[in-house]
Amino acid sequence: MRLLAAELRKLTYQRAMWGLLVAAVAFAALGTASTPVIFDQTSDGLGFGTLENQAVVDSVYANAISGYIFAILVGVLIVAGEFRHGTAVATYVAAPRRGQVFLAKLVASVIAGVVLMIISTLGGILAGVIALEFYPEAADPSVDIFVNTSIAAVVSGAVLGVLGASIAALLRSQIISLIGVLIWLFAIEPILLLLFPDQGKFFLQGLITAIMALDVESDQFNFDTANFTDPVSATLLLLGYALVFAIASLVVSIRRDVE
Repeated sequence: MRLLAAELRKLTYQRAMWGLLVAAVAFAALGTASTPVIFDQTSDGLGFGTLENQAVVDSVYANAISGYIFAILVGVLIVAGEFRHGTAVATYVAAPRRGQVFLAKLVASVIAGVVLMIISTLGGILAGVIALEFYPEAADPSVDIFVNTSIAAVVSGAVLGVLGASIAALLRSQIISLIGVLIWLFAIEPILLLLFPDQGKFFLQGLITAIMALDVESDQFNFDTANFTDPVSATLLLLGYALVFAIASLVVSIRRDVE
């Protein structure tokens, strides 16, 4: 518990962490607020439909979880920051049991990821409420979308926090870890989703979307949430990813020398 308290204390003192929180809120708010504008100014809402459709309005609020990219970055910084600033040796000298140190970092990554996602998602939902006030013809959202989005925020925050910490533990380079996760989430995974939609539902973005149980489709983007997994299966798969990466990184961290 003292190791965990120390890790959480580090988070509160690092300006980079507060910067990521602000960036996550801004990213989620911008993504949610801009979506109804895009739907309104394009023909048939890019193939998804108009704001008069409740499912389309639900998809607007679903963008409130857009800040999840920053949850994985927090996990990377919690672990890789030790190696970048040369404090890893001092940390493991003070607490020689590497397994306990790494577990404390994993739990801190989970807490930080969940808190970041809760705050940024609330900011995104609020931005969506304000943006949709300018469209009186917009349908009322379903109650389920707020519940499902909140669940998706908590699950994605916890899982991505663990994934970020695990990747950083395996690579140990903060720069390579950050660039790697950004390239995967912003470039590789979206391309794979378009090329292999049937398999894309098992990627991170597909599973996070599945938790929200949306009912939208677009022939223009070859996108149909009806083909996604059910929310329970998506949650279990995400947790499974986190568990596999956590175990692998824990084993590697215990066996590899600290430099």
